[in-house]
Amino acid sequence: MRAIRRTHRRFPVPALLGAAALALGACQRDAPMGVLPDDANVPIVPFTIAPGAADAVRTSTQRSLRTWAIVKLRKSIEMSFTGDGGTINSPFDMTYVGGALVSRATNWNVYVNCPTDAQTCWGTDHLSPGTFLRDLNRSPMLSLADQYTGHLSLGQFKVSELSTNATFVDNTATIADIFSIVFSASTAFNASGYRNIFHVFLPQGTDMCIAPGFCYSPDHPENFAFCAFHGSVDFGPDQHVLFSVEPYQGVDGCVIPGQAPHGVIDATASTLSHEFFETISDPDGDGWFNFLTGSEIGDLCFAFGNNEHMNGHDYVVQPEYSNSVHNCADRK
Repeated sequence: MRAIRRTHRRFPVPALLGAAALALGACQRDAPMGVLPDDANVPIVPFTIAPGAADAVRTSTQRSLRTWAIVKLRKSIEMSFTGDGGTINSPFDMTYVGGALVSRATNWNVYVNCPTDAQTCWGTDHLSPGTFLRDLNRSPMLSLADQYTGHLSLGQFKVSELSTNATFVDNTATIADIFSIVFSASTAFNASGYRNIFHVFLPQGTDMCIAPGFCYSPDHPENFAFCAFHGSVDFGPDQHVLFSVEPYQGVDGCVIPGQAPHGVIDATASTLSHEFFETISDPDGDGWFNFLTGSEIGDLCFAFGNNEHMNGHDYVVQPEYSNSVHNCADRK
């Protein structure tokens, strides 16, 4: 187990709720793990925005949405985290509050408005978001999730890849646009619930606003507040959809200087890893998080970048918070 040690000044902390026992009634039990899925050569499948998407979005219910702030806005989180790695029941440990968790799922990568291929739009050389998630699925780093889901994670998160085209007013996606995309993908492939996660990738030059003035907008710094986000939404009683949104990450404000030696793929993979781990440990905002800071398992650990050798490929990605070592770590 490798833990990442840091030192910051200590802040007084309030008494916290005791860490709840991991009662996984909301999660289905995994099937026994067999051979790791061979999904490396699965083709990228195109789909179109469903005719009924606009109506579905109007009647949808957003269950949760957690944004990942730009670098300069993460400082309050960094300075509040001592991460001494030796405190039993550290005030920075995550607490489980009883919600659903994800112990096995298909990652559906949804590539939007990419005129070439995923590695050109969001990666480097032959490495793409799909390559990274497949490699993570075979990596000891994934074992970090075991302590939160209560199941063995290795090999349980296969990858499928989709593509679509969408029109955004002023080249700026809205949350309604994102809901339209994930509704259409979920409907087209009959995939919803806690066994499916849709990761929506927006191309370089496309902004994303959740509300006026609260945006991913490197071209408008006055509104630039977040780099990515994850959440869940209900389209009626039987279509619960987990999703994350990753705009282009190779921009000042989202990539920490010096933490992308392999190019854009490092920025993409680190943010995607962050959103993936937080989606499976806190899909609806009532899973695992820290009461002191409001942070999920990726939020306290952004300042580090570890080179992870996964399935023959190298990526520099942030670690995640581990309750086992009371610190940031890159494996169980």
